Amino acid sequence: MVKTDLTGINGVSRSLLHSKITRQQQAINLLSETGSNRRDSLSISDSARSFSKKSIAALIDKSTNVSASELSFYFANYDNSGAILDAINFGENVSCGYNPDFKEYGVISLDYNGSRQIVPNYAVPKINTGSLSGICAVNNSLVLNNKNYYSWTTSSGSRYTWTVNNGKIGWAASESLLAENTNQKGTNFKWEMRTASNILSALAQGKNLYGFNREDVLSVCKSVGFTTGFFSIDASAGKHSYILQETGKVIDVDKKIEQLNNTNWIEAGFKEGDTVSVYGNEYTIDSSGYINVSTDDTFASTEIIYPSH
Repeated sequence: MVKTDLTGINGVSRSLLHSKITRQQQAINLLSETGSNRRDSLSISDSARSFSKKSIAALIDKSTNVSASELSFYFANYDNSGAILDAINFGENVSCGYNPDFKEYGVISLDYNGSRQIVPNYAVPKINTGSLSGICAVNNSLVLNNKNYYSWTTSSGSRYTWTVNNGKIGWAASESLLAENTNQKGTNFKWEMRTASNILSALAQGKNLYGFNREDVLSVCKSVGFTTGFFSIDASAGKHSYILQETGKVIDVDKKIEQLNNTNWIEAGFKEGDTVSVYGNEYTIDSSGYINVSTDDTFASTEIIYPSH
């Protein structure tokens, strides 16, 4: 055995033991110690990918304890890369702890059917981003399918795999969790993608954009094909409509219409029969003091004109 020192995330030196144990013996060790707190310290060789699935667990350098039961999902889907990718990218409580200097020895963990499961980092399938559709609006309407994969192009022209998950839009966890740690000026554009992800996800979930730089909002909207004026986004968290102004300010049309419909215009000083022009359509104040604007109406203007007193 050869002992090699490597430094972990917390700066503490840890040891990896390189062994010549046969594949068969590794499998025996795994199966005979299921559920124990044994901590393997075997590094993964270049030939690891050719190992049988029963011996794979013995190749993991575990900074946390791992049992055979925690690998049951991976073993059951050993030849189903789509199921593994979907579990990581659309699962619950997905996380990954590793030292970037030797990240292939770690694991991605997730909740699956009520139990904690792991997938070895080196065994996470790679996605051919070039085969994916881009995130692109058509006629100022962006519709994204839930639990699906898309391509995102950064300002440098590099393409990354993104996912859509109930209104959450962003870099696929199967790739982002294993990406090199970088700062704001990092070469993998993590910061740029995080900003775009946060803005698009907020829009897709009907959340306000308070705190976002308007230049960033304008840039992100432009990158997916939104032009100034009305635009909408539907990423399986309901359809949300907005107005994008040249300054980068975004008006939530749905919430504005709700506010107008909930206003008692007679109490506000207007009278029955007065008309309010909302985005190019005229609505009459009824006897109870309200107007009735529908979010399904077709609008031709971005202006609201109030009746004169």
